[in-house]
Amino acid sequence: MFKRIFNNQQPISLKWKWGILLFVTLTLFGFFSSLIYQQNALNIQLNQIQANHQYFFEAAINYLESMDEPIQRTHFQSVLDEANNNDLNNTHDSTLEFLTYFESNDIVYRFFNEKQQLVYETQHINLNPVEYSDSLKRMDVNNQMALVGSTKIISENTGESVGSFQYIVMPQLFDDIKSQMQNNLYVILIGIILFALAISFLLIRLFLRPLTYLVNSLDLVEAESLSQLRVRKPRSTDEWSDLSDHINRLLDKIDNYVKHQKQFVEDVSHELRTPVAIVEGHLTMLNRWGKEDPEILEESISASLQEITRMKGLVQEMLDLMRADHVDIDYKDEITEVYSTIRQVFNNFVMLYPEFQFYLDIESDPDELYVKVFRNHFEQIFIILLDNAVKYSTDRKEIHVALSTSVTAIRVAVQDFGEGMSVEDKDRVFGRFYRVDKARSRDKGGNGLGLSIAQQLVKSYRGEIWADSVLHHGSIFYVEFPILSDTRQIYKSKQIAKHKSL
Repeated sequence: MFKRIFNNQQPISLKWKWGILLFVTLTLFGFFSSLIYQQNALNIQLNQIQANHQYFFEAAINYLESMDEPIQRTHFQSVLDEANNNDLNNTHDSTLEFLTYFESNDIVYRFFNEKQQLVYETQHINLNPVEYSDSLKRMDVNNQMALVGSTKIISENTGESVGSFQYIVMPQLFDDIKSQMQNNLYVILIGIILFALAISFLLIRLFLRPLTYLVNSLDLVEAESLSQLRVRKPRSTDEWSDLSDHINRLLDKIDNYVKHQKQFVEDVSHELRTPVAIVEGHLTMLNRWGKEDPEILEESISASLQEITRMKGLVQEMLDLMRADHVDIDYKDEITEVYSTIRQVFNNFVMLYPEFQFYLDIESDPDELYVKVFRNHFEQIFIILLDNAVKYSTDRKEIHVALSTSVTAIRVAVQDFGEGMSVEDKDRVFGRFYRVDKARSRDKGGNGLGLSIAQQLVKSYRGEIWADSVLHHGSIFYVEFPILSDTRQIYKSKQIAKHKSL
């Protein structure tokens, strides 16, 4: 693993990155927390020791103040003799009882006479003169911390000074405590490392479990049918749940896209098969024997050109349909003024089909009303609908166009009084290459892609399109777009259009 990491053959796993980061974070947090705790505990323990020895120091002072005689070395000589004879339990010397009561290797007692001459000390220690104080103070003794207290002894009976006394808590006591605390810190640090490892492993495993599941699920895309594969939504409502929803919606779109592409290829293959076969048949006939017959030659060329023209129109419609999927990206800043565009398309059809009666019904006609649609596409949508109305009109050659507005949207309706559609046809009329009457549509030059293109364009611009129809009584196609009310967006789009024209 480390060889792979250092050779940079593959990126480091997110599990390792987060795991190491979490482990280091927990370890450092635990380590510094332990240091702070240990320091506080050490200070508390030192303060407790100082308080305890302060009590002993004051008790010793009270004990020594009961003496009447000045402190002398001969007095301590008898103490030493008794101690050497190991007969401490039988002695009744008050000073001896005092020394044995406070006897400890961690404590040093020093006695001075009235002239500040050292009379006796329980352990030899080099200590400079210390100011008198009734409380123990932390001082350096041989470059180590010790507690030192020094006071003058005043006899309670005579009121005179009998000498002075020093109470010293040796550094060894503090060194032992610090050593014990340091050992405890090592044990705690080992525990913190083990705890951080366990917590990091469990948390990373828990946090990345949804991601691992997502990766494993997406790995199945190549192995299983996309239509049957979806990501299970986690129980919790959080970012993982949102990600699962987004991935499932993406899989739905991909599945729908794949199905449409497959159907699209099948339909195109089917639609092109007939004209290609016709052109091939005519060319084969001409190649065999028809070249010498001018009538057959003219008929074959005319039929071939007609089929090629139809194939050209089919290819153009397929390109329009493919481009309609990207209009929200390619034309995101385009806007169109509704009334002038509708009137222009309407007037063009009035001129092209004089045998039809066209009616335009507009509820209101403000100066400007904009939708966020590219003008060419807006025109193309209504050209398709009007052309479809013309093709499927029968005896009653009458077409109505109505435009209405609401607070947030505009709606355009195109009505014909032709063949109409059954319920089944109405549900499928926007499908690619679908024709209600395929024989009649082919005669009129239809490929069944117009309404699919219109629907895709409308949806790409966040609009809606639908149809109402009664068989043998005509159809009404509705198109609805949200009104663009942001004047800043209108101004920006106008400036962009002006710049393009320049």
